Amino acid sequence: MPTQTKLDLSRIASQIDVILTQIFRRYVAQGSPTKLGGLRFLDIESSKTFAFEKTETADDGVGSLLLFSAPYASIDQDKDPSEVTDKRVVETDALERVKREVSQILSQGPHGEAVRHLTVRPSKDAGKSDRFFIEVGYYIPTSEWLTDEAIIAYAQEHRLTDTNKVLVRILEEKVLPIADEIMQFLIHNLRSVQARA
Repeated sequence: MPTQTKLDLSRIASQIDVILTQIFRRYVAQGSPTKLGGLRFLDIESSKTFAFEKTETADDGVGSLLLFSAPYASIDQDKDPSEVTDKRVVETDALERVKREVSQILSQGPHGEAVRHLTVRPSKDAGKSDRFFIEVGYYIPTSEWLTDEAIIAYAQEHRLTDTNKVLVRILEEKVLPIADEIMQFLIHNLRSVQARA
């Protein structure tokens, strides 16, 4: 059984956020950062804002959640709010419907089995009640990647003596391909979704 020195997963999450800037810089070179700060960028083709949100420690205490946010325009408005007297019912129905739509899209994408968190919120902008923002969290097995044996083996293979450099390099090799693949999928599959006029 692999041994595990106690990891500070909140520090690991912060390091993952730093690593994600490598992908973020590439998107900013293609588009532009937003004024909202953080790792948010404007996708020029769709004029929609996507972001790498702050990585969190997973509920199980051994993994992490890579968090992404993206816009989503509902494509199936089956109720006209003007025809319903209780607006809260329409909003709840719309949120649940959008959550189902987005869950279906995500389940077909890369690492769909790793989705552990999905939040949908409506746009606060006037006249954009059919537009939503999603925040989706993908589970990554951080502690599994950073066992004592894995760190020692990596250090020996790459002739590294600095444990921090080993941790960073392992995280870069594991996290970057996953995060890049997910962000490309989100942009490709959500940039084309347009709200009905």
